Amino acid sequence: MHDNYAVDAAYYDLIHADLDDDVGLWLSFAGRSERPVLEVGIGTGRIALALTRAGHTVTGLDPSAAMLTIAREKAGAEGLPITLLLGTALEASLEADAFGFVLVPQDVFLYCEDEEEQLATLLALARCMHFNATLALDLPGPALWLDPDTNGQPLLVWSGETPAGEPLDVWHVHEDDLGGQTRWLRVSYERLGDGGLVRRENTTHNLRYVYRYEAEHLLEIAGLVVTGVYGDYDLGPLTNESERMIVVARRRDG
Repeated sequence: MHDNYAVDAAYYDLIHADLDDDVGLWLSFAGRSERPVLEVGIGTGRIALALTRAGHTVTGLDPSAAMLTIAREKAGAEGLPITLLLGTALEASLEADAFGFVLVPQDVFLYCEDEEEQLATLLALARCMHFNATLALDLPGPALWLDPDTNGQPLLVWSGETPAGEPLDVWHVHEDDLGGQTRWLRVSYERLGDGGLVRRENTTHNLRYVYRYEAEHLLEIAGLVVTGVYGDYDLGPLTNESERMIVVARRRDG
């Protein structure tokens, strides 16, 4: 089975080493329940391992074997007990009514191909939530919405060095479609080796963006009630300048 994130996994921790401004919020949500936590799209374990260090029982789900391999190695190195499952929420066998906090972190929900997959994913997550559990979706806010005016323009998003000391530049090129609410994204990793030889690795991703009231409607159909919509990790209001849109929900029968 092809792993579309294998290349991204090799560079993920290097590029996101300083990304932790969301962790405090997820720790606070996880602390509201004594039940286990489910993270959908765990990646290399940035958030899940922080939750585990804080004493929470965590299950991490991801469709990338490469990402999970790194997460497993990091957990093993620290002696952290964590359950790692390969697949999506639609593929995994998740225990019903089991989790007290379900997290779909930064932009993971955008990988649902269409409205049908979005709804099916939310239904699957609703089934595995305890009756008083919380679900959090971390989505792009208005300030990070689709931008077709910059279609095709290379954007340097990160520059630094690999652990081996090779210069590394990471470039994004997107093609945005406002009508379809979709983004085709190419990520290019360019390493400068000896003699000035550039080694380039590319990955492509298809994302489907979600408006606020579209997300609320999908959650309602899935049997969930929105309890808050926020524009940052301090739970400030959602505004035109918000880079994040955090939608929090509970089960309707909770």
